[in-house]
Amino acid sequence: MFKKPVKIKSNSQVKGSDRKNVKERLLKAFPNLTEADVENLLPKKEIIAVIKLTTAANDIVQVYTVQKRPIAFDVRGTLFPTIYLLWKFHDLVPVYTTHSQVLSYLSSGADLMLPGVITPPATSGLSKYGNLPEGTMACVNTTDNKAAIAVGVTAQSSADMLSSGGKGKCLTIYHVYGDKLCTLEGLPNIPVDDLGPPEWLKLSNYDEDFPELGASKESPSNEEVPKVPNNDPCDDANNEGNSEESKEESPVCTTEEMDDLLNHSFFVTIKYSKTLTLPILTSNFYKLQMMPVCPEGKSLDIKKSSFKKLKPFLDSLSKEGLITIKEAKKGVESITAINKDHPRFAEFYLEPSLRPRKDEEEGACAPLTSVTESYIITPNVLPIFAETGLNKGDTVQMTQIRQHVVEYVKKNNCQNDENKRLVKPKDALIKICKTENLITWEEVMEKVCEAMKSCYKVTSGNEELVNKGKVSPITLTVSQRSGNKKVTLVDNLELFGIRIADFAKECQHGVAASTSISKPLGKKCDQLLVQGNQVLFVHNLLTEKYKIPAKYIKGLENAPKKKK
Repeated sequence: MFKKPVKIKSNSQVKGSDRKNVKERLLKAFPNLTEADVENLLPKKEIIAVIKLTTAANDIVQVYTVQKRPIAFDVRGTLFPTIYLLWKFHDLVPVYTTHSQVLSYLSSGADLMLPGVITPPATSGLSKYGNLPEGTMACVNTTDNKAAIAVGVTAQSSADMLSSGGKGKCLTIYHVYGDKLCTLEGLPNIPVDDLGPPEWLKLSNYDEDFPELGASKESPSNEEVPKVPNNDPCDDANNEGNSEESKEESPVCTTEEMDDLLNHSFFVTIKYSKTLTLPILTSNFYKLQMMPVCPEGKSLDIKKSSFKKLKPFLDSLSKEGLITIKEAKKGVESITAINKDHPRFAEFYLEPSLRPRKDEEEGACAPLTSVTESYIITPNVLPIFAETGLNKGDTVQMTQIRQHVVEYVKKNNCQNDENKRLVKPKDALIKICKTENLITWEEVMEKVCEAMKSCYKVTSGNEELVNKGKVSPITLTVSQRSGNKKVTLVDNLELFGIRIADFAKECQHGVAASTSISKPLGKKCDQLLVQGNQVLFVHNLLTEKYKIPAKYIKGLENAPKKKK
């Protein structure tokens, strides 16, 4: 992204309240940062600036600098750390490790490919490629230095990386050591901090486990390469040195048994899953739905089945008519429908005690969210409510207001004797209605409500949130960004008591898309950005899990139109 020269459109110093906004944005973009970290990162006496620039590919990027040195950059609403920020705080984003020789390729504009990624052995207890959806922010370090040398986004999900057999693209690189971002304001490159090798490499025999790139001259061609144990219960090739006890605990799974296990997990998912929503990416279906419902003591491994890969397995079920698969774009497929009338679906049965259940943390029985429009008692209307024990600042609903007004009018003989539909204002009502002439009951109610402040109360379970003003619905809008890319913008989540960071994670995992949180100018609440048109998913998540009434969600009309 920054390999070629960039054009600086503006360079403005951050002062006053804008400085506070920068701190808040860093804290929200990188949850691992503490307030103390950000205070040290942005000292009061040092100059903080925001630079708006255009890349050679015409992408508009916003860069945050401290003493002219870039610490973060904004691409299409997502805030990324620079390598300089990652040298100070190593755990801000997930990391992939490669050989130091790969840096020259990345500097030339290449992306990080899977064959160049060094993965931890199973004995380290670390996942091979992590557990990330496509489009997740990540960085790159080397086997001899854990300092970051590049930043980008995952080109495919971790599950797809596993199923690809270590082939294809790992990261799409945005920023690399030595690019034009590093030398943005004419500053020289800083030598890469020597932080030592990654921790997991210190615990393994690097020379044996990870040979240098290229063929080894000393290694005979007929020498067998020992396999790394993967702790898989269905592993049929254990390393020498494994105890008899461990072999007994890891029974061999035949191809037929793995096929049966795949089919079992598939039918458990489509028939009994409590979290399955359609459409769903095939990679997410396998990783987030099928794998968790695998019977205890067993482990799914698609490579040990007769199908070898996920696509042939799902294609076979699609040909049977059990599911419908559609290709959203080249290489990206989603399951869009399940045929519940299929004989195999009807025949499959699992004991209730063995069926998957939602975790309590996910709220299997999420409480209904109710929104009650109310009014706040002001000094002007207090005489109407005071006799019933209510005080200034208390909230009352419209039905209660009507009841108290009727009692006050009758008690003070304000109702007209000749025409019961009219009211003669007295005492407090004169000040409220601003007249002593006869007026209708409707006018009295209207004037009383106008003299009070509007508010609404959001109740979910034991939590209660009161917001001033009229109800501001959750709005879902779709915006077009550079490169004809669409993003979904979600506003006002916090007004309904929703923790926006948790909601962002659910969207990220649910649709395998990157998310970011920002605070637009002129708005009271933070705004959530989700890559792609995800209006339907967000709407369903709000109504089904969070139990938000549909009338308080606006923007469903922006969902993608179904193709005929």
